[in-house]
Amino acid sequence: MTQEHGASDNEPEHGRLEVAGAQFRYFTAGSGGLVLMLDVGRWRNAPLIDALARDHRVVSLTLPEMSTEAIPESVEGLASLLILAAGELTAGKYTLIGESSGASAALWQALLAPSEVEALALISPTAVLPLGDPLAAGPEQLLAHPENESGLLPQESLAVEDVRTLLSSHTYDAELEDRLGEVPCATLAVFGLNDRMVAPEAARVYREKIPNCNISLVYDAGHAIIADRPEALTSLVTDFVERRETFIVGRESGLINP
Repeated sequence: MTQEHGASDNEPEHGRLEVAGAQFRYFTAGSGGLVLMLDVGRWRNAPLIDALARDHRVVSLTLPEMSTEAIPESVEGLASLLILAAGELTAGKYTLIGESSGASAALWQALLAPSEVEALALISPTAVLPLGDPLAAGPEQLLAHPENESGLLPQESLAVEDVRTLLSSHTYDAELEDRLGEVPCATLAVFGLNDRMVAPEAARVYREKIPNCNISLVYDAGHAIIADRPEALTSLVTDFVERRETFIVGRESGLINP
């Protein structure tokens, strides 16, 4: 493992980390309880990071850069690498946040490292009933309002091509769906009501299969909720991170976030 960075523990910090031949970029901010965010490189998540960093230490970890021959054959293999990287950047348990295709890696991470992941937030997850590939979609497919395109990053900022191909080829993960009942931690799954990348019935599957799962549906938002409704998503996720088991949305009901 090699690591390079600057700044003190309490200041925003950018760095690079090498684990098992994979190069990760990371960003940390804030102090307090640990929150790990998996960054698929498609969204401008600064509002969410800033809100969480007021009371928590946030570590945003990119998907890895690596040689073609070293690319894992599955999202489960990718999650194993993410666990190693998280172990170098965090100490103790953490809340894990995964968005879109990254939510599949987050789910595998929670299954493979149950003693480390104490809460799980899935934003527009694509592991169940996907309707398309978010990494290849344009603003008109990702957004309820294409005029919110500024909330998306340019295509060239996406993860390296081989890792993108891995995620795109595993948009639906049948094995992961079968194992949702093994997710041990409190979970929040958030969907935009105008999501064109995931079937509406997916929310019901997560709620029924994950033992402690809260579902929230956000009005007037597409797949990229952070671009369409940044305030609503930020409020929802920060509340869940703070409350976890006492989060206000019950397993049997959904919240329509106005």
